[in-house]
Amino acid sequence: MDASRLLSWVEPSVTTDFVAPPFDPAAARATLDAAGRSADDHARFLQRWNGAYALGGALHLFGARTDMPNQSLDAWNRADGWRQAFGLLVEHCWFFAETAFGDQFAYRDNKVVRLRVFDARLEPIASSFNEWLEAVFLEPQRWLALDVFDAAVARLGPLPHGGHFGPPPTWNQGSALRAETLDVLPARDNLELRGAASIFSTTHTRPGFLRAR
Repeated sequence: MDASRLLSWVEPSVTTDFVAPPFDPAAARATLDAAGRSADDHARFLQRWNGAYALGGALHLFGARTDMPNQSLDAWNRADGWRQAFGLLVEHCWFFAETAFGDQFAYRDNKVVRLRVFDARLEPIASSFNEWLEAVFLEPQRWLALDVFDAAVARLGPLPHGGHFGPPPTWNQGSALRAETLDVLPARDNLELRGAASIFSTTHTRPGFLRAR
């Protein structure tokens, strides 16, 4: 699908209750550099929606802006932020979108990958921003767990901007997510909690997991 048709196809799913400032290329310079061949298509998206929530809030794309780190592309990727919780696993990744539960989508080696925050694992998804966008909107249940998201919204209300639905610290790592165990957490708090839990689990079961691969 060409870029213009793709954006038109996505538009009805973008929520209208989130107002972002005008596109500021300087606020996403590092992100667009990391995007490589996807830079033009990603910039085209940001010119239309400089940060957005879509599919009822199940998907969040960061914007080219200088305020609030949990909305800003470059600030979200600061080395002294939430990334510290995942250590070397996220080295060379540049994150640009997330699910309501905290899974992160990133550029790595000119491709798009997903950081599965509940088991501290990276998986490839697409070769470009547009291919990723099309994949997520074609199969939102696969990538965004819409059934659990909808049940969480029904129980807890709409997810606030900058928040995640997350299980408690006592949640058994590897268990299936269930809406009745979730609560609303600030995005950074949820990711730091997930990182600490996942890294502890993997380093106790798979020695050497965090070595650069």
